[in-house]
Amino acid sequence: MPPSQAPNNQPPQRQKNNNWDALKLRANTGASIAALFLFLAACGAVLGYLYAQSKKTPTQPQSTSIQTLSPQDIEKLNEIGANLGSAGQTLNVGADALFRGKADVTGDLTVGGRLNANGPVTLSQLNITGNTAASGLNVGSNLNVTGNTTFGGTLTVNKLTTINSNLTVSGNASIGALSASSIAVRNITISGPLTVSHLVSQGSAPAVAALSVGGGGTVSISGNDTTGQVNINTGSGPGTALAQVTFRAAYGATVHVQLTPLTTDAAASGYYVVPIGSTGFQVHANTPPAGKTLQFDYLVMQ
Repeated sequence: MPPSQAPNNQPPQRQKNNNWDALKLRANTGASIAALFLFLAACGAVLGYLYAQSKKTPTQPQSTSIQTLSPQDIEKLNEIGANLGSAGQTLNVGADALFRGKADVTGDLTVGGRLNANGPVTLSQLNITGNTAASGLNVGSNLNVTGNTTFGGTLTVNKLTTINSNLTVSGNASIGALSASSIAVRNITISGPLTVSHLVSQGSAPAVAALSVGGGGTVSISGNDTTGQVNINTGSGPGTALAQVTFRAAYGATVHVQLTPLTTDAAASGYYVVPIGSTGFQVHANTPPAGKTLQFDYLVMQ
């Protein structure tokens, strides 16, 4: 029998397994080759990127450049003059602008950001509608403030200050020299000397009551809680205590009262004062005459 026609002695199942193993071997070999190719391609891409970056010129930080206008450029601007655009157009300058000379603005100037002035700023008129913070503000002419003004620090005025309306001070006020045609205060504290040309007191007269003025005697008073006059008309058989004065408003402590006799009988009566705390005082006399008029001026201080 010829060799080509020799019978196949291998079992069919074993032959099928051999074919499957050969197929898997080929697939694994192809996958390995593809993976190797991808790896080489990735390495090549990374090396190419690094090489390209090494050839780039390093980026230099952008510096501000100042472009100077030549006399010819300035002459061209002068020729244009007011013909540069119309009133309804806007000129936008994207770059910084530096003016080394004067800049005249004949219309309104609106500043959207902050206005930083490194040197003196002279303004003939400044209208501020919002809040303004100024570390140093010198006003050479008039300063008119129509709204409320709050000073968080010290206010120093070196010259004459005129206040046409009311001035309300809720805290302490230290004034070196005050000149006023009229001033009204409720309480005032003066730590140094007080010099006045005329001292005028005001207020209603205090109450006065007769004590031991004698039969048919009377008392009267005129003035106020600070100064005034007490009139004592003694009757028959007056005693030592003659009159008691009660203030309209009590003082803060025991008062000091100075009596000045205005009549001879008052001066010879041996008069003296007995304070009643902060509410008033009494007029006494050691030898009051009967049927006489005793007049005294009084001055009260705390």
